[in-house]
Amino acid sequence: MRTLTSPRAIDRTEDLATLKSLWKDVLDDLHRRKRLIDDEIGRYPTPIPRCDAQFNHLYEQRARLACELDRIDALAEKNLKRQDYIGLIEQFVASAPYTDDAAEQRLRSRLKSDLSTVGK
Repeated sequence: MRTLTSPRAIDRTEDLATLKSLWKDVLDDLHRRKRLIDDEIGRYPTPIPRCDAQFNHLYEQRARLACELDRIDALAEKNLKRQDYIGLIEQFVASAPYTDDAAEQRLRSRLKSDLSTVGK
């Protein structure tokens, strides 16, 4: 026997797929940023004085990204629902930028726009 799926259920399934894709964009971006900062720190000329503001800034950015990725890894083991993805993406968009990179600003803007198209 064939069951009919309501249009709203289909919309919710499509929304969930969209939200998972948006969340993957966030994860990919955070991992890419951390790799870039790791590379920059690795190429930093030594010896590094404690008062080197640029190095300390990079180090703080890396630590913040590492904490965020650890938090996200802990969430990966949970069975996230549609509202969970919406909340996580909204938190990312509202959080302070991790870098001064224009690409991060564009990602946040795109996520905010895309999130507004997903039915709440």
